[in-house]
Amino acid sequence: MRSERSETRKAYAAFRVRGDALEPSRITKIMRFVPTIAYAKGESFHAGERSGERIGRTGLWLLSTDGVVASDNLHHHLAYILGMLAPGRQDMRPLTDLHGLLLRQKGLRADLTCFWHGRRGARVPSIPRAVSETMKLIPADIEVDFDTDADERRSA
Repeated sequence: MRSERSETRKAYAAFRVRGDALEPSRITKIMRFVPTIAYAKGESFHAGERSGERIGRTGLWLLSTDGVVASDNLHHHLAYILGMLAPGRQDMRPLTDLHGLLLRQKGLRADLTCFWHGRRGARVPSIPRAVSETMKLIPADIEVDFDTDADERRSA
């Protein structure tokens, strides 16, 4: 039996809040995590080596597990995100505060992106119920980008 590690090439998740009226520092304060990237609408941000400096068309607060969670198991990345939102049974404050902010401040949206790439024939992961139920509470959409290596015989 092959392990998931041998079947997965890469996996990560990213939690994002965006909107024209977003104040990224408010999300950082709620989440208690430093984001991978954050900027307000109209602010300059570094978009990468090739793209250079850009001006944000809308506000963004994004935390990616890529390079943070040392695992190729998507469920480990999702557990990290859930741990941000609900650090413990007695501490649901990030989740409830984020929910309240999204209700009060119209135009803000949250989503969770799940990325997984596996070897040809690998079993595609599923999104655990705890993740989908937590995202409904925020509310946040779940986007998936799951793919496997192409069948070499088909591409020849």
